[in-house]
Amino acid sequence: MCSKRTFPLISGFLSLDLVNTEVISHGRRHELLVHEQDLLDWLHTMYEQIPSLDRDILNISKDEAVEILPHIHEFRFTLRENLERIADGNSINNNWILNLEKNIENAPYVYQFDSGELREVPKGSKLNKILSLLSLDALRLIADGKLQKIKRCSNPDCVLLFIDLTGRRKWCSMKICGNRKKVARFQHKNNKKA
Repeated sequence: MCSKRTFPLISGFLSLDLVNTEVISHGRRHELLVHEQDLLDWLHTMYEQIPSLDRDILNISKDEAVEILPHIHEFRFTLRENLERIADGNSINNNWILNLEKNIENAPYVYQFDSGELREVPKGSKLNKILSLLSLDALRLIADGKLQKIKRCSNPDCVLLFIDLTGRRKWCSMKICGNRKKVARFQHKNNKKA
């Protein structure tokens, strides 16, 4: 039995965590959403992290996932392109906002009261539901002003993005890049002494 794929969950935001399903390892970009099972694992991971998500997104067959995956790759490409532009100091593209809004129009929301919590539930095809949830998350980041605090990891060999709420964060995470840089500096310092 295959083990469930793990993903770098460093942002706490659905749209950013999707962008971060591409990583650099051994100097090469690696896709973490290769097969339909990877998409299903990612959706389950997101549901565990954000339980208010529509549970119906977990009811995707492998055949549906095969159809959905290329659309998720395409959405992620546009998302990454726009988020990296913002991280580089550019303004938010209004056409991108219109596209995000269009995704929500394709799967508009109803509200359900579930376990004492009011949840927004998109209505539409499974693909449209997923794109609507991702688009709503990105629009909330814009509306809350959080995208003005988006950063690239300081490790030039890393492609992960994160929101820096403190203004002092340099690394995607200490576990992934920060600790590696500390170890590399320590080893370099010790090699000079030897």
